[in-house]
Amino acid sequence: MPPSEATLSRLHADHAVSVYRFAWSVTKDEGQAQEVVQELFLKLARDADAVTTARSERAVLFTMARNLSLDALRHRTREEKALEAWEQELPGWFEPAADHEALIAALAELPEEQRSVVHLHVWEDMTFREIGELLDQPTQTIASRYRYALEKLRVHKHTLV
Repeated sequence: MPPSEATLSRLHADHAVSVYRFAWSVTKDEGQAQEVVQELFLKLARDADAVTTARSERAVLFTMARNLSLDALRHRTREEKALEAWEQELPGWFEPAADHEALIAALAELPEEQRSVVHLHVWEDMTFREIGELLDQPTQTIASRYRYALEKLRVHKHTLV
């Protein structure tokens, strides 16, 4: 059951700063800590019963913040591994972290169906078969979309140099 506005406001006033500090201590990233706080209070806005009926609101909030922070770390780690994979996939294109913005821009220029395949394969570590099942497409089509994406990224690289 959604909480009253007064309950949500009280929870935010009483705990948001300390939850943010805790999330920052886990993630070591200001932006991710802010996202953790935002996600936590969005969850509470949908259903605050777990917190308001608990013996210790603070304990429940910090448990939620810890779980969300760890999820954020896993996501960041997955993205870092994906960037490393791209560096190996397209050798000579990337300087460590220097061309991160160029990679994001190049990916944004891909057609959606190719960008989706790249994302699922590299960031979500899915096989072409798994992606094909998810998108209801033949595995060969998925592999072709990935290959076309790599070709476009290579062409994009030459226009940047």
